[in-house]
Amino acid sequence: MQRDGLPLTEPELVQQCEREYEDAAQHGGQEALDACFRLAWALVHSPSPAHIARGIELAEALSDHPGGLDQRDMIYLICVGKFRQKKFIEARKTLKGLLEAHPEFRQAEALLEACDKEILKDGLVGLGAGAAIVGGIAAIAIAAMRSR
Repeated sequence: MQRDGLPLTEPELVQQCEREYEDAAQHGGQEALDACFRLAWALVHSPSPAHIARGIELAEALSDHPGGLDQRDMIYLICVGKFRQKKFIEARKTLKGLLEAHPEFRQAEALLEACDKEILKDGLVGLGAGAAIVGGIAAIAIAAMRSR
């Protein structure tokens, strides 16, 4: 588990889910949809950026598929992927909509809080960098004025 509270999958789990999906896809139906969901889950929780992107694509495709799977869970998986890609604002926006429709969805609440923390942290780092630049410019200006 990472410091953001989201589990990380091992490459072996991703490979296992891929095999299960390939087997289930031959038969189609609900079994294939469930295997695809498990694969999308494993991919968005992988440390690999390529896996995360593929997991988002699968979850988006599943969310467009009528029936069979809970749309709430598909949207949540997409948000997990966006969060893992550091697209915090995009994930936050989608999570807000998800929580409007499903206010009892605790996992989405926790992910929204994690997004807010990351956005705040990025903002503070940005402010600090801006202050350092302004301070550096001021120091140069003062040094230039003193040398006259």
